[in-house]
Amino acid sequence: MSKSGAEDGARCAPGVALGVTLAILVAGLCGVRPASAAAEGGSFELGDPVSRTLHQLQDQAVQWLVQADPERSGERVAELLETARGLGFTRFPDLARGALFRAVDGARRGDFELSRQALAAAERFDPGRPEISFASATVARIEGHYPTAIGQLVVGIGRTLTWPFERRLLLEGTLLWTLWLLLATAGLFVAIQMAAKGGALLSDIGHIFSGRGSRFTVPFSIAVLVWPLVLPAGLIWLLLWWSVLLWGYASTSERTVLAGAWLLLALAPPLLAEQRQRLAIALSPPALALDGLERRELSGDLFNDLGTLRTLVPDSYAVRQLVADIHRHLRQWERARELYQEVIQKEPGNSAALVDVGAYYLERHEYGPAIEQFKRAAEVDLASAAAQYNLSWAYRGSYRFEEAERADAEARVRDRSSVEGWVQRSERVVQVDGGFDRIPEIRRQLEARIAGPVAGHGRMDLVRRYGTAGLGLSLLLAALGLDALRRNRSGYSEAPLDLKLGSRPWQRWLRVLLPGLPSAEVGDGFRGYFAVLAVLALASIPFLPRLGFRIPSGYGPGQGTAWLITIVGLLAYYVARYRFDLANEI
Repeated sequence: MSKSGAEDGARCAPGVALGVTLAILVAGLCGVRPASAAAEGGSFELGDPVSRTLHQLQDQAVQWLVQADPERSGERVAELLETARGLGFTRFPDLARGALFRAVDGARRGDFELSRQALAAAERFDPGRPEISFASATVARIEGHYPTAIGQLVVGIGRTLTWPFERRLLLEGTLLWTLWLLLATAGLFVAIQMAAKGGALLSDIGHIFSGRGSRFTVPFSIAVLVWPLVLPAGLIWLLLWWSVLLWGYASTSERTVLAGAWLLLALAPPLLAEQRQRLAIALSPPALALDGLERRELSGDLFNDLGTLRTLVPDSYAVRQLVADIHRHLRQWERARELYQEVIQKEPGNSAALVDVGAYYLERHEYGPAIEQFKRAAEVDLASAAAQYNLSWAYRGSYRFEEAERADAEARVRDRSSVEGWVQRSERVVQVDGGFDRIPEIRRQLEARIAGPVAGHGRMDLVRRYGTAGLGLSLLLAALGLDALRRNRSGYSEAPLDLKLGSRPWQRWLRVLLPGLPSAEVGDGFRGYFAVLAVLALASIPFLPRLGFRIPSGYGPGQGTAWLITIVGLLAYYVARYRFDLANEI
């Protein structure tokens, strides 16, 4: 959702924000198929107890959103968190978004106390999420606390740089924006070169056609300059053609810039293809679900995305162990045990799965099978303190106290600090999240599964990816050939670098406002390129979501902040340019 869309929603009555939040909760958390219908298509099945907990969570969220009582808001939030954490998760982004809608809506209605309560609730639902800081900045701006709003914007930007999903999109968008910026700057650089040296170039072309009759000289010369415009994407081909024609009139630094631009243009297609494949994998719903699971995040689409993951990699026992871990966290022990046993049949040395199956039997007070599983786990993994610790409790349950003491002592030898922590927390059954630990392995399997269809195979794929790699060499050869032809025809050996706009005040201002042109007059290619690059980079800041990737969050820094940075940056640039670059010139 864009920021404008989120703010429009926040301007509406509280019922709109409530409706949006309920849609998320009902369609996401509760809109999954029951166990009887989940066998098909790899769906994630939820039993009746979990479904009831989700519906209870929905009802509590409704009560909290409807009841605008700041005094009881903290109690409602505590109840929500207690219910939600009973599902085995610690972060709840959908509840946080509902709280943000409520906060901004309250601020627009002048109820800032309610807004502060809602923002505090959002921070408890999903600590550290960048959206919370940006929404806090919106509330502070509405309230008139502008220093606070600026501070929250800075905090939000800092959180964006550390939050996995937002950081990934920001980095990929920055790469795309940088590529666009370098290519666009190269195009403007060529246009400025043509403005500075096009007269000499046109004169040389006219000299070539002068023997065909004076009345055809000008039309032929113009046609030679602009003929690429008749091609598809003619402007791009025109700038490429001009860069070839201008090679003979360029200084060494300008030729270096042109060659670099050709190389970048040749590398752009494979770079973009690689990025497209990388994003297709990283932003696929199953990959996002894995990211959320690493943060113990319960989102509305989690269970459906897990079903998709199982469909994409149906033969992965790492996925089965992960799904078993989630069933165990949801207290769906029977389904978890079935999946763990499937994993153990394929991977007999999987100590984490053996420990969790033993925990299943220990929870049911079936001590014989529990002892068997824990002993197997302790044998295959000599570093597993959890296996020995659980084994000691299984022995106690079966009144084998001497063996229990020996198992407890062995557990302390293997990992004393962990055992002491379990004892302090009175944990009688330690469970191991072996499936969660295999998320990097699952991510690699998913990448291998998705990369094949995205990447493609065969000769046409090689042409699409690397066919432009010879473009830079072709342009260089064409430029050298035309340069040799120009020298033979007209005798020029030096570029006409003595062109000047003049030194009158209005001419000086013209040179200030046209970055790159003074450098083109004296053949300083590097300085001219970076002058254009600085202006174009500042001017493109408000358009970053279109030139890169828009982060799909309800609240962000906003276009006003981007335009402010652009305006202040351009003013500072031009003042510095006039003062340090041109003020002392005659």
